Amino acid sequence: MLKKADFLTRSRVSLVSLLIQTGVGYADYATGDELHLDVFYFIPISITAWYLRRGDILISAIIGALTWGYADIRGGHHYSNMAYWYWNISVSFGSLLILGLAVKALRENLKKKDQALTNLQKSTEEVQKLQNQLQVICAWTKRIRVEGEWMTIEEFLQKHLHLKLSHGISPESVSQLIGEDHEKSESGKTETPQK
Repeated sequence: MLKKADFLTRSRVSLVSLLIQTGVGYADYATGDELHLDVFYFIPISITAWYLRRGDILISAIIGALTWGYADIRGGHHYSNMAYWYWNISVSFGSLLILGLAVKALRENLKKKDQALTNLQKSTEEVQKLQNQLQVICAWTKRIRVEGEWMTIEEFLQKHLHLKLSHGISPESVSQLIGEDHEKSESGKTETPQK
């Protein structure tokens, strides 16, 4: 469901885009085939793509292609075969649609980049804050105190550095465990119960 503010914004952007398209179409009609104003049809589709949704881009591309086709015929351009006119409208529609989708993709990528930069700045500030503080680690439990809260090293890494953790076993520990198991089995062999 569209909010009232979103609806008003969409309506205003659509109106501006339509007015520009009408103005370009009229100028194209008035100049006939002496001037090519094709590039100016890119302005309303770009505005639509920047502010509105993909469905609106499709509608704007259709309106732009039909406006161009109408202005072309009414401006006095005569075709030996009307199939050429339909072809030109199709090419106009395709170019407007491709441009609109490209502008929309650019806008979405810029939003993602801005969000990533915001997240990076937040993370950097948090790390700098932690670097500037003296971190106290309990000598017995190996827990760390951060802003008055005691937590395990794993909790600290997950909460403050947003790291995903998993547990494994180091080669030194494996060697130590194998050594202990081997010693236990050896001591078990030498200590046989006597009858």
